[in-house]
Amino acid sequence: MTKKIEPKENGLTVQYDSILGDISKLIDGARRSAARSVNCVMTAAYWLIGKRIVEFEQSGEKRAAYGEEMIKRLAADLSFRYGRGFSISNIWQMRAFCLAWPILQTVSGESEGMEIPQTVSAESLFRTAAGK
Repeated sequence: MTKKIEPKENGLTVQYDSILGDISKLIDGARRSAARSVNCVMTAAYWLIGKRIVEFEQSGEKRAAYGEEMIKRLAADLSFRYGRGFSISNIWQMRAFCLAWPILQTVSGESEGMEIPQTVSAESLFRTAAGK
């Protein structure tokens, strides 16, 4: 952190304090907004990771046999590549998150037992998280 510089002229102190306060509010607001955006995109990414795992499991014949091994391998590879946040339990939680919160377009789609792809607003969020 740098040393605070005091203005030499007292007549500018009130104006300076005002602009410093305004700029500080802008920076604080931008930081809060950035944190919310990152949280939102990461939540979408975790849901999509869970969805990919579930889709992969559902296409295999012996999903119970290899599911646990796949999770362990994913956790090891993702932790190596990205660092913290991809433990075995976190990968299982991402999978469970997708299963617990299916994204449906309409209530009628849910009642028919069909999972309809995400809504337009969620779709754009998920595209952002997936880098598409």
